[in-house]
Amino acid sequence: MTDQSNSQGTDEGANGVAHGTASGTASRDQADGRDLNGQVAVVTGCGKPDGMGQGIARALSARGAALVITDREPRGVANDRQRLLKETPPSGLEEFADELRQDGVDVTTALGDISDRADVAGIMKTVQDRFGRLDILVNNAAAPQGADRRDIEEVPDEAFDLLIDVNVRGTYAMCRAAVPLMRASRYGRIVNISSMAGLSSAPFSVAYSASKAAVIGLTRALSMDVGPWGITVNAVCPGLVATSRAILDPSADLDVESTLAQRGRNIPVGRVGRPADIGALVSYLASPDAGYVTGQAIPVDGGGLTPFPLRQPPEQS
Repeated sequence: MTDQSNSQGTDEGANGVAHGTASGTASRDQADGRDLNGQVAVVTGCGKPDGMGQGIARALSARGAALVITDREPRGVANDRQRLLKETPPSGLEEFADELRQDGVDVTTALGDISDRADVAGIMKTVQDRFGRLDILVNNAAAPQGADRRDIEEVPDEAFDLLIDVNVRGTYAMCRAAVPLMRASRYGRIVNISSMAGLSSAPFSVAYSASKAAVIGLTRALSMDVGPWGITVNAVCPGLVATSRAILDPSADLDVESTLAQRGRNIPVGRVGRPADIGALVSYLASPDAGYVTGQAIPVDGGGLTPFPLRQPPEQS
């Protein structure tokens, strides 16, 4: 596990965040839309430029949060389509961090595998050494799709194990490591990225659905354990979102944009989701305003895919 930062540390104490600042300062921050000023957020799975992790990190930083952004690989973990087509993202974790720094965001990067307890400990050491506190944890990292997207008789045991190791054990390990820091300050926001596959059925998704349903169960149970310390725990369940993981077809001549646009026409809002849509909800759940929302699994799916024709509004003249 490695970490890197090019900005100065903070000497704020455990209660020197927005929820513990003077009311006048807090009110000004909220009025400016920067109600996370002084707070520290960890967001996992931020290596891909088209991924939900970067969308979430942008939303949190826009509200004033300092960030520790992580991934297992510098440019994220490739899925089967990317490996077969030898696709490499144009940028990665460090380039994203540099972009945020240009906008004045206090950000540190850390490489680590959330399914490895030593790496999880290393990420949290980076948080403590750099900031001395943790207010927000967003568990966005997940295993890439591949051999798990098959009929149950064809799913290799190692593919099932990978999803459980990363999606479930990894999320659990990050939560377990974060809770002591949050309990120490009597405040915290944990947001776990699950999936609509954890709430509804889909073919060829036995392993994936099981892992994402487990994240929802973990979320609900943990919210009961930590609520008295001022810590909320919620799950966000995205539907179809336009990321590299939205497309499983390995065909090199596939028009990805056209395919997503076509699928979006079967969603009531008329489009697929974007990483910014997920970031918008996560940033609310991570805010002081969401203190009465906990133990929830919230769909973000544009109304869901439907096999039925959707009535369209008349064209505007």
